[in-house]
Amino acid sequence: MNFVWSSIFVAVLSVSVLALNENENNYLQELIDAGVSQETANKLVNIAVQHNNDGADPNKSGRTIFESIISETNAAIAQAPQDDQEAYKSFVEDKKNQYEKPDSVDNSDDE
Repeated sequence: MNFVWSSIFVAVLSVSVLALNENENNYLQELIDAGVSQETANKLVNIAVQHNNDGADPNKSGRTIFESIISETNAAIAQAPQDDQEAYKSFVEDKKNQYEKPDSVDNSDDE
């Protein structure tokens, strides 16, 4: 999966994670635990928070909202220190791997 699709995945994840206010802190903590600095993590969380109510606007489509989140997230990461960029990339890959379906199913119990 390339970085654009990974970014889309994280954008979707951030919108769904931030649907409840208590999860905002969980997302922030996950970013920090992944090695993203507090400052950059706050910026990323704030991007998702700013778009939290966009779904209620009939003039904004889901695609438009996600494209905005992706664009703003990519811009924030591009301006972040190199260490934060690398930590964020690892965070995205880890999240992708957590939610990706396995390539094969273990049928060892069927024998």
